[in-house]
Amino acid sequence: MEKKIGNTREKIIQVATRLFMDNGYLDTSTRQIAQLAEVTQPNLYHHFKNKEEVYIGVIETLLNDVNEELLIIVEDQRLDTVSKLQKFAECLKVKHPFDFDLMMHDFTTKLTEETQRQLFALWNQSYKAPLLRIFKTSDFPIRSGITPEIATTHFLNTLSPYIKVEQRTSTLSIPQVVDLFLNGVSVKSKRKESTR
Repeated sequence: MEKKIGNTREKIIQVATRLFMDNGYLDTSTRQIAQLAEVTQPNLYHHFKNKEEVYIGVIETLLNDVNEELLIIVEDQRLDTVSKLQKFAECLKVKHPFDFDLMMHDFTTKLTEETQRQLFALWNQSYKAPLLRIFKTSDFPIRSGITPEIATTHFLNTLSPYIKVEQRTSTLSIPQVVDLFLNGVSVKSKRKESTR
């Protein structure tokens, strides 16, 4: 019996993930989730008190799954910092099915403050903390005035448009995005460098 309960919950999470990813929080109903998961609404409410709890379950499952892979990347001593950043970005592109912007919009506008705090804490622990570790242990120096925290936030903001579901066929590859993030768009001339 316990296995069936787990399977029902997992099925609800799986269906809800797809619906929230496609429609966002506001445009997804528990009725849709129950119907596609082939459970009754009372059965759905046996596992989750309300739609917000379903959303929390979806985000927790997603962040925990992705975090496991991100930690493997961060802890891989064979990789240099650039390779870790590339693998980190590739992992998010493949494993994070949500549009970051839509997810953050849902976090901040559709959920209770308590849920926002809970999910932001999980977000920080699952995504931001591993990336921060990469920048804190970087094998190249970070520019003066740029902290690892600033680099982490900026990297996630830079990466966001390239990992959106509809942007999977972007003109820039992940290595190009990482290179653009690290090196910018300008070519430093030897004359300018020698006058510094």
